[in-house]
Amino acid sequence: MPTYASRVFVSLALAAVVATGVTACAAETEATPSQTSSTPTAPPTTATATPTPEPTKTQAPITVGSPVTIDCNTLITPDAIYAFNPNYGLSESYTPAAGTEAATIVAAKGLACQWVNQTSGELVQVAVANLPSDKLTALKNNFVMNSNSVPTYGVEGYFTAPVALGEMGVAEAFSGAFWISASSNAFDEPGTAQPIIEAALAGIGQ
Repeated sequence: MPTYASRVFVSLALAAVVATGVTACAAETEATPSQTSSTPTAPPTTATATPTPEPTKTQAPITVGSPVTIDCNTLITPDAIYAFNPNYGLSESYTPAAGTEAATIVAAKGLACQWVNQTSGELVQVAVANLPSDKLTALKNNFVMNSNSVPTYGVEGYFTAPVALGEMGVAEAFSGAFWISASSNAFDEPGTAQPIIEAALAGIGQ
């Protein structure tokens, strides 16, 4: 082989080798991905506060009590109701609504009575129960927490004012073994219920 041709062949071979090396490096560079330290961020959590339930004022049903044997005209005499308001008359067909204190008292062998104002339609409802000491204590503790003490009744007394005009105000009185519950649309503050509470206490001999 002539010297010149040999040199050309060698040059071409070297060029081929160099080109192959460059191509391989480029391929290796493209094949190696760039590493980016990226830690995925978790979405923020929102703490949801659980509402605290309001304490209930409902008492467990009272089904134990001694019978109250007087009638409505003895519990609140006609003279006493007339002195309170001469427009009130005794309702002979009264049955306490379910879930009321009067219904609870009737279930415990107590007495519940209602008087109706013949002019305005306002009601006076009075109920009395004769209960064991543990039931009386539970009731008193409930009223201490959920009602307002009334010292002017002459016995342990409580009053819950009506929430809105025309609703019932409720007076409670405890004397001996007796629980008296009186409610009326006419009771807007403890003093308006006082004549009825005093009459009921007298009616049960307290």
